[in-house]
Amino acid sequence: MDGVTEGALRQMLQRAWGWGEVRLVPLTGGHTNRSFLVHGDAPPCVARLSWAGKAAAQVDREARMLALVAQGLHAIAVPTTVPTLHGAGHVTTAAGQWLHVFERIEGTSGLPSGVPDACVQAMRALASLHDVLARADIDTGNPVAWLLTRYRRVRSRGMPPCMDGLVPGREYDDVLTHAGDCLARASTSAWAAQRIQWLHGDVHAGNLLFDGGRLRGIVDFDEVGQGSAWLEAAFAAFALSRDATCEDAFRFDAIAWERSMGSYAWSRSMGDVAMWIAHRDVLATLFCVDQVLIHLEAAQRGLWIPGPGMGFLGGWQTLLAQASPASAAGDASQRRTASTVTSLVSAQGDPSCRQTTASSPAAD
Repeated sequence: MDGVTEGALRQMLQRAWGWGEVRLVPLTGGHTNRSFLVHGDAPPCVARLSWAGKAAAQVDREARMLALVAQGLHAIAVPTTVPTLHGAGHVTTAAGQWLHVFERIEGTSGLPSGVPDACVQAMRALASLHDVLARADIDTGNPVAWLLTRYRRVRSRGMPPCMDGLVPGREYDDVLTHAGDCLARASTSAWAAQRIQWLHGDVHAGNLLFDGGRLRGIVDFDEVGQGSAWLEAAFAAFALSRDATCEDAFRFDAIAWERSMGSYAWSRSMGDVAMWIAHRDVLATLFCVDQVLIHLEAAQRGLWIPGPGMGFLGGWQTLLAQASPASAAGDASQRRTASTVTSLVSAQGDPSCRQTTASSPAAD
């Protein structure tokens, strides 16, 4: 926990929130924060501890957007802050970490099996969320503003140590340069610059909570930002339809993607999705950029190391093939396959690489 023991965390909860004895149950590890179910004298809730050095502006953005959504989104639950004894929304540690407590949302993260309309439910909920977030004022006309913000943060730091042995330095630079070029083109694309507004920033199955086959909540508003609602919808559809077993490239179910996008468009009365289907290859590349940046930034913070099934390897290989075809098509024995990564991860230790939810300990 970045130097904070569970004992120290319990003391912070007892002192700031006034609870007696509490027990902490770690939730699945996240890319940005560490979260725990709190049992005992506390009401059903989740404690979330950020990484050290998290910017106050980011905390403020999340709080403002959650307050807005809580007022306007009624069918789907979002995290509700439990204030401290003194009415504060959080406390901070000596190391500069932010401790929040949220009311627990009942449900299990991830798409439930045997529920054929789960993706449709997710996309309709995203449409409702976007309708509410669209009420907030924006200060950009860039459709990929939130991605550019993340890209600049990643670019300002070096290659994370956990990538050593997996990615040559030249290859790392090639992929990031290509990612920057893709974002620059998207920034000036007229087709992409539609419905620019505030966004959730990280919609995927692990941030959706289902209970009894119904979508109950959307969590993890840590990465809220501004950009095209259509782009976030496309990214969500890719995340929900991707083939998690493919590590050598990004693969997804095209029919499921189109159905998901259609559900979103219908819910927001936005017409057909023909233009977005026509640009699907570009959207898929931008989704790979998004996934690679999310994972690299988490690795730079020491919160994640590469592992199979997480969406990073396929995205990386896709961008590498576009940026440097010769490198991507090199000797097959030198490819960083899922088995290669698994071996390297085992040598480095267990990865903290699953996305945090704000409710359930179940895996995504």
